[in-house]
Amino acid sequence: MNLKRAMSTKSVKFIILLAMAALIATASAFVYYSVLIQPSVTVTNATIVFVAGTDFPTGSTLGANSTWVSLALKAYPNATLTYDDPLNISNTDSANHDFRLRHISIAPVNGTATNGNFTSINFVIENTVGVAQASFNYTTSGNNWITPSQTTYLNLPAYTQWILYVQTQAAPSANAVTANLIISVDVQ
Repeated sequence: MNLKRAMSTKSVKFIILLAMAALIATASAFVYYSVLIQPSVTVTNATIVFVAGTDFPTGSTLGANSTWVSLALKAYPNATLTYDDPLNISNTDSANHDFRLRHISIAPVNGTATNGNFTSINFVIENTVGVAQASFNYTTSGNNWITPSQTTYLNLPAYTQWILYVQTQAAPSANAVTANLIISVDVQ
């Protein structure tokens, strides 16, 4: 009976209430807050695409959706080989879009003796009247590649196609060797 009377007192109820409040406060200190993101992703056609140029190299491949291309370029010892119109960058949209070139990778990696077979591999973006808008030049120093910095964003007008002009140069004593480059065309 004394226990029942002791449990019914206001002070015991108050102590239990304080203990529960402390437990709730401790638990809620570990919960900060949450925000939600509910993305909706729609597959659409790309607005900036590649188009084979009039000088599209034999052995090159243009992807079915025109968002990737594999160019089979050549370089000759002690000579400059020019591809005047191997590839075009085309804006198929009614709005202007910005794009840039950005280096991803090159193989063979730096320190490989065969890299010295190349002098340069230069990509130039030309507008519709043939004026250079940006240059993206790979060169070598000994057995190492000097890779280009990304270009600034270029504004490609609506329904316009610009040329990606390419020049290759190999050293006078160059042997049969292949360089594989991956370049990103970033579109804003």
